Amino acid sequence: MADPVADLAGAIVIVAGAGGGGIGTCSCQAALAAGAEVVAVERSPEELDKLDLLSRPVVKVQADLTDPEAPAGVVRAALNAHDRIDGLINVAGGTGIDDFGPLVDIDHRGWDRVMANNLRYVAFLNRAVARAMIDAGTGGAMVNVSSVSSLASQPFLAAYGAAKAGLNSLTRTMAVEWGGHGIRVNAIAPGTITTPRAGDHESPEAAKRAIPLGRRGQPGEIAAAAAFLLSPQASYITGQVLAVDGGMSVKLAMLGDDNAPVFVADPEVRARMMGSESP
Repeated sequence: MADPVADLAGAIVIVAGAGGGGIGTCSCQAALAAGAEVVAVERSPEELDKLDLLSRPVVKVQADLTDPEAPAGVVRAALNAHDRIDGLINVAGGTGIDDFGPLVDIDHRGWDRVMANNLRYVAFLNRAVARAMIDAGTGGAMVNVSSVSSLASQPFLAAYGAAKAGLNSLTRTMAVEWGGHGIRVNAIAPGTITTPRAGDHESPEAAKRAIPLGRRGQPGEIAAAAAFLLSPQASYITGQVLAVDGGMSVKLAMLGDDNAPVFVADPEVRARMMGSESP
């Protein structure tokens, strides 16, 4: 009989950014479904309360992860509840409408806000969790939610793209530094995902043009990848950035709606490429 895709039976997993009904909430659900006990961290008490609707109870921790004191508090809460930490999923972060704009117009305050929300907190929360794992001698696994914006240019979201690219580099460094302690660290780079916060503003036609699979992703698809990367089924995977994006990151911008290069104008060549007879 084949092993399950993700078996987290008995594992203690922290989910940072657990509320909102998107990737974080789905990550809680995926971890619970795989058998884990979850410590859910969220800034909003209202969003924390909504987690009472999950399939099993979770330990709820209200914290602003950009607060320098928050990582230590999260670790204390997890250890007080369960005595150990086996996994961490960092979902908190993202970007908002105020973050869009030309790089020449960005100010220090906006830049620092994006870095604090998407890079700085991850460094210090992961560090705090790693210290607990190292002291316990148990090892563990961490998953950082990055973005396809880290893999290619993201015009008018320079700070966000830079923060997520930094997160990829941080992930690789953590994997090397902590691998000897049995700690695995990976990242997931989601593409366009339909969440309550992000919405679904693209038309189906736009998705088909940009995404080889022809649709936006769902939060559960990111959560499933996170649960897998935490699980023993991924025991030899570390330091990797897994794009879960429907193929968006591997489609060149020079490809047209039919996925043929836009600069190929010869009808005979295009017909041969597209598998039809030439006119």
